Amino acid sequence: MSRIAVCGLRCLVSAVLFTSAARAQDRAPVPQQLLRARTAFVANGGGESYGADSYFRLTRYDGGPNRAYNSFYSALSDWRHYELVGSTADADVLLVIRFANPVVDRDNAGNTGDLPHEWIYDPQLGLSINDPKTGLPLWTITEHIEPGDDRADDNRHFDEAVSRLVNDLERLILSPTATLEQRPVLPPGAVRAALRRRRSQHAFIGSLLGGVAGGLIGSRTANYACSNEVVPIGPTITPFPGTTQQLTEPKDFFCESRRGQAKLRNEFIGSIGGAIVGGIIGWIWPTSF
Repeated sequence: MSRIAVCGLRCLVSAVLFTSAARAQDRAPVPQQLLRARTAFVANGGGESYGADSYFRLTRYDGGPNRAYNSFYSALSDWRHYELVGSTADADVLLVIRFANPVVDRDNAGNTGDLPHEWIYDPQLGLSINDPKTGLPLWTITEHIEPGDDRADDNRHFDEAVSRLVNDLERLILSPTATLEQRPVLPPGAVRAALRRRRSQHAFIGSLLGGVAGGLIGSRTANYACSNEVVPIGPTITPFPGTTQQLTEPKDFFCESRRGQAKLRNEFIGSIGGAIVGGIIGWIWPTSF
């Protein structure tokens, strides 16, 4: 290997090591108190609500306002990393679990009204790891709860979020470097709302295109045939010497009117059918976020 190639390889390795070291210096370290803790006191931070879209609706989760605390305490006991104590005086860290359901967006952002059914919620579990002596937070972890289609799905997604929260805590303690390098994850509720908004846009465009196409196709299917037969309506006249003319009219005088009605009917049916088909295709059209 030539001397130039060796020098180039050394420069490349040095640049990679320097970049990695610079990135490591940019990241603040995980507090050692959190990593060395062996005893923990679990506190119930409550919540602003426990899953209802509004104050006047029933909660979407079973278990009441203490479900987050009970589920997290049970999952933490199964992990067996901490010795769970009954007093903050005996604890190395204080784990405060809280449920929140903030409004993060709205379905119709252009509407200046304030209708509750347009609000988009982001149910989430928040874990604050605090110093039991001062109460100051050492670290926070948030897990978003994916919205479900029914109550059973909501309850299942709640349990899955609790499991992910404990897994996040385990990853933070056992692999703090990997946790710091982890990319943020978009809230599933916000992603679902964005996908629904895009599907609505696709359905609207599909309805417009389908309606136009259906109307054009329908206008070309009006094959209403008119008879060419005529009937006399008066005596034979002689407008010029040596010529005669018989006044007549079409046998089916209203044929053109019925043909126009048939064309309008087919255009209407084609437009409605095309709009429905186009809207369905637009809604199921693959989309991503």
